[in-house]
Amino acid sequence: MSLPEPSVVRVTRRFTFSAAHRYVRPEWTEAENRARYGALARIHGHTYTLEVTLRGPVDPRTGMAVDLGEVKRLVGEAVLARFDHAYLNDDAAFPPGVVPTTENLVRVIWDVLAGKLGPDRLERLRLAEDPTLWVEYRGEA
Repeated sequence: MSLPEPSVVRVTRRFTFSAAHRYVRPEWTEAENRARYGALARIHGHTYTLEVTLRGPVDPRTGMAVDLGEVKRLVGEAVLARFDHAYLNDDAAFPPGVVPTTENLVRVIWDVLAGKLGPDRLERLRLAEDPTLWVEYRGEA
């Protein structure tokens, strides 16, 4: 049996990390932050699930489109080492006025990983706070 010419496939790898944050705008009073963000204005944490989807042709010699060992190493160094057990509000990616929401965090992670994995290979990120809430990002401006 012969396989067709190499085609583009998508491969997804899942990672988890835990981090804490607080939704707060420094120019607002505590009462304003509580009114807008409710319980999210207090320090709280999540065990995030990050799905990294890469695309590429299947190498006819290896049968793989992606070196998953390389992906694991790069995500570990660039994302997990930075954000696991971190207080996101203290990260340089979230200066005062940039709220560390899941929507903003997934964009930060995209910028970090696109430089490591290549924007031509990185297809999608899906970042979940819990089983009921996630954000998908594909690098759109």
